[in-house]
Amino acid sequence: MNYAIEIDNLSKKFGNFYAVNNVSFSVEKGKIYSLLGPNGAGKSTIMKILSTLMYPTSGKVKINNYDVVHNKKKIRPIISLVSDYTVLEDDLTPYENLKMFLDISKRKIDKPFINSLLEDFGLSIYKNRLTKNLSSGNKQKLNIARSLVKNPEILLLDEPTNAIDIETSRFIREYIIEKNVKDNLTVLLSSHYIWEAEQLSSEVIIINEGKIAEKNSIDSLMAKYKNKFNIYELEINNEKDYINLKSQDKINIVKPLSNGKTVISLEENHSYDFSLFKPKKMTPSLEDVYTNIINEHNKKVKQL
Repeated sequence: MNYAIEIDNLSKKFGNFYAVNNVSFSVEKGKIYSLLGPNGAGKSTIMKILSTLMYPTSGKVKINNYDVVHNKKKIRPIISLVSDYTVLEDDLTPYENLKMFLDISKRKIDKPFINSLLEDFGLSIYKNRLTKNLSSGNKQKLNIARSLVKNPEILLLDEPTNAIDIETSRFIREYIIEKNVKDNLTVLLSSHYIWEAEQLSSEVIIINEGKIAEKNSIDSLMAKYKNKFNIYELEINNEKDYINLKSQDKINIVKPLSNGKTVISLEENHSYDFSLFKPKKMTPSLEDVYTNIINEHNKKVKQL
């Protein structure tokens, strides 16, 4: 199999603390993978190591078969990193920012190419406005356009839609999918938005407390865990029944719905009879599966 990213027993230590602890996974060329995990799980540390901004403490990391420690000059022209922290110059216009990053990448200044990127991202009308006067959503669009000026083979997205509006988030996701299909762009997305990973990627790596908790295709994960959940939609027509149900030891209220229905999850060996609420068995979501994996992994970590 042809891999764009190969990580083998990667660890990163800060003092006595392991931000990343013996992590291994690979990303196929031309695919979109998602790196999922709660805040502080080690996602951004992995992204910084992949982008050659940080050295690993131990383990091997390769980009297109180049070692990140010894071949930074080979790697940097073929990768781009986007995070929620912008590297744009506020006192330059969007056009000037893209021109500057083309120059930094030692590529020929191509005015039609710059204008085409601005057009693709809906930024043409702002091309002569100072970047500091753009909205946060338009700044992040420009940040992603900036990452594409050198035509990278691998795009590293570290929570790229964090704290921006829904419309801009949707545009960014659609554009990434289009680039992946059109240009065979390899993408590794780091996120704690499960729905975003579900829309973009076919494979997920779930990391928690610096360690791999699970890695698999989304389809395989859903098939593996679907029978481990007892999730039902109930019809509850009065507050008394709802309070009574909520008080039961082995019944967890997942969410009350606005149409008089409530979603619950049942622990094993429950004895409560809820048949009167016309229960309808539900298929777990990727978010349900992710939450279960993180909770189970936390239990294992505490036992060590």
